[in-house]
Amino acid sequence: LPTGKGEEQALAGTVLTLLCLQMGSGPEGEEVFRSLKPLLVSVLTDSTASPSARQSCATALGMCCYIAAADLE
Repeated sequence: LPTGKGEEQALAGTVLTLLCLQMGSGPEGEEVFRSLKPLLVSVLTDSTASPSARQSCATALGMCCYIAAADLE
């Protein structure tokens, strides 16, 4: 995600949301979420990233956290 620009990052966020939905709340989904969370947070907190990329990553982070996060925090 961080190496892409604007539209690519936004599309990647959408794909990651769909991946989390597909993987579900089992161990595989948790592993995907655990590995992608730092990337999503990186784009989300990058003030130079496009607003669409940040929004897409925020949505992906929220959905993946809701679906696949094992830790209730």
